[in-house]
Amino acid sequence: MSSHLIRLTTLVSLAALGACSTGAQNVPFDSAAGNAATGAHVIRIGGLVFRFGDSSRRAQAQPGWIAPEARLRPLLYGSSYDGGYINIYPQFGTNQQPIGKLTSGLTSPQGLIVDRLHQLWVANTNAFNVVAFKRGATKPFVTLNDPGYYPVSIAVGGNGTVYAANAQGTSGQTGNVTFWKKGSTNPSGTLTYSTFQVVLGIGVDASNNVYVTFVPKSGPPAVLEFPAGSTNGKLLPMSDTTISDITFDSHANLVMEDGSGGLGIWAPPYSGGPTRTLQVFGNEPTLNHAEGKVWIAYANFSNPKIEGYSYTTGKLLDTITNGWTNNSAIPYGVALDPPAPL
Repeated sequence: MSSHLIRLTTLVSLAALGACSTGAQNVPFDSAAGNAATGAHVIRIGGLVFRFGDSSRRAQAQPGWIAPEARLRPLLYGSSYDGGYINIYPQFGTNQQPIGKLTSGLTSPQGLIVDRLHQLWVANTNAFNVVAFKRGATKPFVTLNDPGYYPVSIAVGGNGTVYAANAQGTSGQTGNVTFWKKGSTNPSGTLTYSTFQVVLGIGVDASNNVYVTFVPKSGPPAVLEFPAGSTNGKLLPMSDTTISDITFDSHANLVMEDGSGGLGIWAPPYSGGPTRTLQVFGNEPTLNHAEGKVWIAYANFSNPKIEGYSYTTGKLLDTITNGWTNNSAIPYGVALDPPAPL
């Protein structure tokens, strides 16, 4: 194993030990998925799982499809890194069956987000790009190039700028954030920080400020804010944080997994520990339009599912296991259409 990967493994191991007290398994690099020679990485911290660099995962030439009813209903998308596809479900129901599947142009899809125009953006991790689908379409209408990096999470600002959290570079470079201004298909720039090591989670608030969660070169996971239009990041004085995608509710509360394996809710100005915690853990916490539910992707090889919880009480309201396959096609990302308003 290279000295770079040894250092990275140690950093994520320390972060995992400090981040989780729930007994969840925290394995920074899964030897079953690959090793330094193949570039395969699995990072697990708390209830979150991120992958990049292993063999490309495509949907084995399966054609995409969308049922006519999907055009009229609120939708839920779930990405399968291993299966190379995105399942589409009705947002309401109980253990819903898929009403569509996206396969075209996808290679190891992971992070998802739906913008205000109902366009689905996908971190196409092992293809080194981001693709987007219009609602009701089975083929992407645009590809954003992210050469030399593994995008794992995605966010879109109200101004149309797209941001990708790049876990690492393909040659072992430290992670960063690539952004594309509206209409650009090649990078418009990058967001970097002196202590970035592995960059995994991202979110954009209603004012187009960008928030990034990362494993630093030393110390525990941290949260960085890039004010709107700025490439100068500042660390937030938040405590009890870990690696997570970030979202915001209509009261400007910041929502992400906390360091104890729950879902933390931080009120502005985002300092100290969470003001409220829900016993919910998993990938990519996503709020529905009315904020009645928060959804997560449970990336577990033996028990894959997407879950919906009450955002008020934390009560489990829906579990979607249909469309996932143990050990071979599990969910890593989740997104909703219509998206939560900001």
